[in-house]
Amino acid sequence: GSGKSTLLQIIARTLKPSAGEVFTDGKIGALLELGSGFNPEFTGKENVYLNGKILGLSQEEICEKYDLIHSFSGIGDFIEQPVRTYSSGMIVRLAFSVIAHTDPDILIIDEALAVGDARFQSKCFSFLESFKEKGKTLLFVSHDINSIARLCHSAILLHKGKMLSRGVTKNVINEYSKIISEDKN
Repeated sequence: GSGKSTLLQIIARTLKPSAGEVFTDGKIGALLELGSGFNPEFTGKENVYLNGKILGLSQEEICEKYDLIHSFSGIGDFIEQPVRTYSSGMIVRLAFSVIAHTDPDILIIDEALAVGDARFQSKCFSFLESFKEKGKTLLFVSHDINSIARLCHSAILLHKGKMLSRGVTKNVINEYSKIISEDKN
C-alpha cells in the first residue's frame, strides 16, 4: 500500500508513471513478481530461453549461459517439467537464476528472496554481495530488516505513498521499527 512495487515497476519500465520522469543509466534486470515473464505451460528450460530473450540476451548468449543458469537454480531434472508444476520456491530459483546471469548494471528485487529455502537464500545473498562489490546497483525491496541491513548501505522508507525517511540503512530501519511498534498500539 505504500507504492513500493509500483515504483519498482516504473523504474524497470514495465509501468509508465502518471507524472514525472525516471532516469536510469545501464542495463536493468528486475525480479518483480513471482513467475512474471514465465509461461506456465512451458518447461523450465523453455522459460529460460524465453525469459532470456525478454531480458535482452541473444540465443547464443542464452546457450552459453544455460548450464550456469540451470546449475545455479538447483532445480535439477525439474527443468524439463512445465513451470505450472513448480513450487513457488522453484519458480523463484529459476527466475533469480535467469536474472542473475543477464549481467545487469542495476538489479531490482521485490521481496522475491523470501520464498526460497535457506540454502538458496544464502546462495543469492552471496551473489548479491559479489554483484555490489563489482560496483553495480542493487535496488532491493523487503520487509525483512536483517536482509536490508545486510545488503543495503542506504535505504528509503515509504509509508502510505510518501517517503518518510532516506539515508543510512540503520537509521531508516529504526524509523521503520518505530512505525511498526506504533501501528501495533
